[in-house]
This record gives sequence, C-alpha cells and structure tokens, in this order.
Amino acid sequence: MNQVRVNLVLEKDVWNTFRQIVPKREKSRVINQLLKEEIKKIAYNREQEVLASAFQEASKDTNRLTVIREWESLDVDGWEETIL
Repeated sequence: MNQVRVNLVLEKDVWNTFRQIVPKREKSRVINQLLKEEIKKIAYNREQEVLASAFQEASKDTNRLTVIREWESLDVDGWEETIL
C-alpha cells in the first residue's frame, strides 16, 4: 500500500477526544477510513450538483421539450405488451 506521511492541524478538543477513544496503533487507520468516507460523500454531492445543473439547463431547451411532448402521446403499456 502506498502511504504518505502528513501533518495536520486539528482543534485541541477534537484531538484529545480522538486520542482518548481510539487505540494508539489504530489512529492512522481510523483517520484514513473516515477520510475515504468523507471523500465519497463530497464526490457524490458534487455529482448531484452537476446533474441537477445539467437537468435544469436541459429543461430550458425548447426543442428538447417539444420532442419530449411528441413522445408523451405514446401508450407505454402498449409498448410493454409488444416487447413481452
């Protein structure tokens, strides 16, 4: 596993609590796991923002909306029966 040593600045009370509840040889592993989880959350939220922005832009495209309205008239149930 590739590793890198880092220096961090934490609030004193956060570090003191962390130090008290996490065993000595587990601190790096716990911090690494917490960072992985937080990175996933941040990446997911960014993706959601990009998608929301893209959907909002698409909703303003009048040509796209016209095509969607044309397809709305199709009977979905009829298509499902044909496929099955």
